[in-house]
Amino acid sequence: MSTIALEPELLEQLREIAGREEVGDLIREAVRIYLDRVAREKIRAETRAFYEVYEQLRQQYLGEYVALHNGKVVDHDVDLHTLHQRVRRRYRHVPVLIRQVTEKPEWEIAFRSPRLEGWS
Repeated sequence: MSTIALEPELLEQLREIAGREEVGDLIREAVRIYLDRVAREKIRAETRAFYEVYEQLRQQYLGEYVALHNGKVVDHDVDLHTLHQRVRRRYRHVPVLIRQVTEKPEWEIAFRSPRLEGWS
C-alpha cells in the first residue's frame, strides 16, 4: 500500500464532501475516472494517427493487425490474439490502439442512444 500526501486544504475539502463515504474511496474513484479519461484521449489520438498514415499502413500491412503507440506502429501480426498478447506483455496498462488494416479504412460509429429517432 502507498501513502499519498494531500495538501491540508484539499484533504479538508474531501472530508467535507465525503460525508459518510471514506475519503480513500473518493480518491480511488477519482483516479479511476482520470485514468479512464486519459486512456480514451490517447486512443482517440492513436485513431487519428491511424487514419493520417492509412495509405502507408495499407501498402505495408494490408490484412494484418497493427498496434499504434504514440502515433507509430510498434508491432503487427496477422493474428489479433497473438498481437494483443504481445502488446499487453510489453505495454501492460498503457493504452495502445490495435486495428486491422483493410482495403478501405473502416470508420467506427458510436451511437449514444439505443434508439434512433426517425427510423422505421
